[in-house]
Amino acid sequence: MILGLGRMLLLMLALLTVVYVSMFLYLRAGARMRLEEDWVMEGRPGDRDDWIDERIAPVARRIRTWLVFLVYVLPIAGLSIYVYVTN
Repeated sequence: MILGLGRMLLLMLALLTVVYVSMFLYLRAGARMRLEEDWVMEGRPGDRDDWIDERIAPVARRIRTWLVFLVYVLPIAGLSIYVYVTN
């Protein structure tokens, strides 16, 4: 029982990691695209990549925080509650 649960948890963590990385890259690319559009629309002088990198850091941190909660914490908590209730 415990060995099977541990194996399932490892598989779940591996799959959730793939989901986490994919969603992080997708959401970060969307944020970067919006910042690029803002830079063009406002006609800012200077280096575009530096300006975008400076502004994407807090956005990426916020994305990371939410994704850890949504991708790792909620499914593992749900599985734990399910196992506790059924046993």
